[in-house]
Amino acid sequence: MILYVQQLNNMQFKRLKIKKNSFYTVVPARSGSKSIKHKNIKYLNGIPLIGYALSISKHIKRSEKTVFSSDSIKYLKIAKKYNPDILHLRSKKNSSDKATDNDFFQEIIKFLSQKKISIPEFFLLVRANTPGRVLKELNNAIEIFFKKKKSYSSLRSISEMPETSYKTFEIRNKKLCCICSNTFKIDKANLPRQKYNKTYSANGLVDILKTKNLIKGKTYGDKSLAYVCKNNYIDIDYPNDLLYSKFIMKSKKYYRPR
Repeated sequence: MILYVQQLNNMQFKRLKIKKNSFYTVVPARSGSKSIKHKNIKYLNGIPLIGYALSISKHIKRSEKTVFSSDSIKYLKIAKKYNPDILHLRSKKNSSDKATDNDFFQEIIKFLSQKKISIPEFFLLVRANTPGRVLKELNNAIEIFFKKKKSYSSLRSISEMPETSYKTFEIRNKKLCCICSNTFKIDKANLPRQKYNKTYSANGLVDILKTKNLIKGKTYGDKSLAYVCKNNYIDIDYPNDLLYSKFIMKSKKYYRPR
């Protein structure tokens, strides 16, 4: 059964009752990807990308429910095979490439309230475009955050970048400009890498968000806990990423639907 969202007024939104210490996993999959058409249902080793995220969500220790959200009826039908607890047909407005994660989560929260489904204190964001995940590391990230939840506004899983961003550039008026120092004096970006601080990028293993912050219009807040991963995770954006993912997922440490 596919459920539709109805808007709540601002007063109702502020009075939402939140179930303390509860986690719901949310797997979003909009249909409008541009770099790879219908990326989220592309098959990898015989399984659609959304299948990886939905299957592993059932093994996340603290997750009480899995919510799958898409603007596509086709995607919802595919997702149903993996038995998510809740199917949500997302609005077109919050499915464009201009919509933010906060726009999307506010719609999810209103949807749950309208359907009289309890609202969790935390949401686990498990994106479909990171199919290869190590379940042990995912659960470990959640446990670390849970122990420190009063001190942090969110958690983001990250990986150390192979090349520090202090040595990267953008082009301005056909000239190279150092991104971090905001200068055209690019000799400063040509020192040995050991001279620079390490930099990190989000890797898609999991993000943990607080409902009370989402309601206020904040997604991660200003005290986001960094969870530095030991394993390699691929965020699929381009066709070559699919090929690389197929290669690294030969390792048995990565979770695969059974």
